[in-house]
Amino acid sequence: MGKILIIDDTPQNLDILLDILDEHDVSVALDGESGVGMSDEDDFELFLVDVVMPGIDGFEVCKILKQNSKYAKTPVIFITAHTDGDSIDKCFEVGGADYVSKPFHRATLKARVDTQLRLYELERINPRH
Repeated sequence: MGKILIIDDTPQNLDILLDILDEHDVSVALDGESGVGMSDEDDFELFLVDVVMPGIDGFEVCKILKQNSKYAKTPVIFITAHTDGDSIDKCFEVGGADYVSKPFHRATLKARVDTQLRLYELERINPRH
């Protein structure tokens, strides 16, 4: 149903996300460095990335992923408590496809994940240049 990597340093967030996305094949990284490393070892169809993490923050993780030709078109959905205009703008400036705000709303999160996975699949079937 979609291979997803969640990169988040908060165990409570991970528990909630894993519960909401239980029909997907989900892997977890507890920090940006681990997430980038895991992305090299596997093929993911979507990334859910927390913005605020120690070490490499979510924006930097997204930049690194987008520089890799393997993930240039793979959607990144940011997880953020910062919903001011500047923070949201930055999510898109660094290559994010969408964002979800904390606290999570089950239906919204599922809809955004499912939409991005469908768009990604359509892009793979009929790539735009």
